[in-house]
Order: sequence, then structure tokens, then C-alpha cells
Amino acid sequence: MSTSPETLKQIEDIVKANKVVLFMKGNKSFPQCGFSSTVVQILGDIISDFETVNVLSDPAIRAGIKDYAQWPTIPQLYIDGEFVGGCDIIKQMSANGDLHKQLGVEVEKAVPPSITVTDSAATELKAAIGDADPGDKIHIQIDMSFRHDMSLGPIEPGQVTVDANGLTFCFDTASAKRAEGLTIDFRTEDGESGFKLDNPNEKN
Repeated sequence: MSTSPETLKQIEDIVKANKVVLFMKGNKSFPQCGFSSTVVQILGDIISDFETVNVLSDPAIRAGIKDYAQWPTIPQLYIDGEFVGGCDIIKQMSANGDLHKQLGVEVEKAVPPSITVTDSAATELKAAIGDADPGDKIHIQIDMSFRHDMSLGPIEPGQVTVDANGLTFCFDTASAKRAEGLTIDFRTEDGESGFKLDNPNEKN
């Protein structure tokens, strides 16, 4: 079923009325899918003002936006009335600086943070990595709400690396700023063991 002209006009009006608008699942305060959340985090690290449209609240918009851009997935980002791309494209553009240029923002150079990795954490991390590919490093991502995520993978464009206690950690620009003074520990509390990340910036 094709999208009605009325819905396409509604979408076009939204796109043209906002310099930066993201059609997503949920909104910038409460994303309701991982891909939407990723793009919100990327935009929020670059600019403070952008609009979001929750496609879950309007089935016509949810279906119509795919016809409007001839793009099959959501989220979709528009800047100055032009379709930019979905999550994977936005991640790539953020990493290589193209997104900053399109938003008219100077690319901020990432500065490696000073972090501490305790002996217990280093031991557990080395055991967890095991026989992983030598090119894989530990990635730490810290979002705007200071939620921390650790994963394993190759170094990506635009990242900075930090060597601590025999391990290499990778950070994107925004996470590197939020990680200054970070301590990574491995503790056993109340009979449960796990990594504990103490971030002094979270308290500010």
C-alpha cells in the first residue's frame, strides 16, 4: 500500500521546518530501539538542538517515511531538508568527521584519558579476552547518561587508545572526555563478582 499524498506532505513539512530532524523509534529522551539510541547519542555529542519524530506514535508516518526517502529502515536523519542516512551511515560519518562538517561543527580532537585498571580487573579482562584476534582491543563507550559499555573489536577510525596495566582500551571522542579519571576494578560484593567502573565525572 502506497503512502498517501497527505502523509508525504506532512513528512516534507516536518523535514523542511527543522534544520536537523531524526525520525526514530521513541524520542531523544527515551529511545525505544538500539539503533535510534545510537544516533541520538551521536547527535547529542555534537549538537544540543535537534528535533525528533517518534514514528511509533503514528503508523502512517512510520510507513510513509520509508517511501519518502526510499530508505527501508528507521532511524532516518535529515539535515537542511536533505536525507543523510540511517544508523550505520551516521556512525561512519561521525567517525570520519563528515557529520560534523554537514552540521557546521568543527571536529574536536580526541584526547586520550587517564584511566586506572586494577590488577584484579586486568587479570579478569585478560582471561576474558583469551584467544581473541590480536587486533581486537577493549572498547569503552560512555553515553550522555554515563552508562558504560565494554566490548571487544578492532580499533575504529577516530578513536584514541590508552594502554593501562598491560591492556589497550579504545575510546571515541565523547567517551574519552567522559572517561578522564575512570577506574576499572573487579570486585566481589554480596557473593556476586563483576567489573566495577568508578567514574568521577558522573558525580559532576
